[in-house]
Amino acid sequence: MSAVVRRLSACLVGSWTVVAMIVTMAAQAPVINATVEHRAVANGLAGEIQAVVQRGTTGWVGYRVPMLRGRDWRLNTSASCCGRCRLEPPTELVVLARTEGKAIVELRPVGVDCDIDAGGAPLVWLDSVRPDESVAWLTTLARDRTTTNRRVAESAMTAIALHADRSANDVLVTFARQGEATLKGKALFWLAQRAADQAMPAITAAIDNDPDTAVKRQAVFALSQMPKDQGIPRLIELARSHSNPVVRKQAMFWLGQSKDQRAVDFFAEILLK
Repeated sequence: MSAVVRRLSACLVGSWTVVAMIVTMAAQAPVINATVEHRAVANGLAGEIQAVVQRGTTGWVGYRVPMLRGRDWRLNTSASCCGRCRLEPPTELVVLARTEGKAIVELRPVGVDCDIDAGGAPLVWLDSVRPDESVAWLTTLARDRTTTNRRVAESAMTAIALHADRSANDVLVTFARQGEATLKGKALFWLAQRAADQAMPAITAAIDNDPDTAVKRQAVFALSQMPKDQGIPRLIELARSHSNPVVRKQAMFWLGQSKDQRAVDFFAEILLK
């Protein structure tokens, strides 16, 4: 083999080594100070997590999936953070579940823009998790209405909403229509953030038909949170003519917070009559 060929071969090997290192790093947990055990998801995400839970040990199990983009979804996770920090908004969602006594006792959806310090705890890291499987597993947690798991259920709803996968839209619509009151309000809020076309029918149904006043309030608030002020025309309509005084009052309030010129024109019309 000539010297030129040997040098070329060495360069190619070096290039593939760098690529392999980049791929491996992308698959790793963004967690430091942890005893990490890597596992492949061979029998479905729910089955793999259940196998870890059944060990009965105290620790964490986690994975990463593509995260909803379009806004800066940095989350207050109460997790210690150190090491490398990124300036750009996160593009990947890390889901961390704390296991204890053969149960999941805590769930943290983390929009990662820096490394997370696990404080020396064991971590089972699941590689190559499919986003739709993640949404399906989190949906089972969100549906758990037991008192001890209520906080886990609410965190699961947030995690679902932050998935980039379209399956999250269908789950949020289902919860907005059929969920327990607290989760219904959260689903309405997140629908307004990510899917205006799907959100409007669910929000309208909640405002007009839901018997719970708290849900009606949440639905009106969800309108105010739609991106690019898409909910303003509907808020004006509600403030002008809805039969429920609570709905009218809430619509007025959120119009006042919007600083939208259409809201200003509406208030001027009311005051100058």
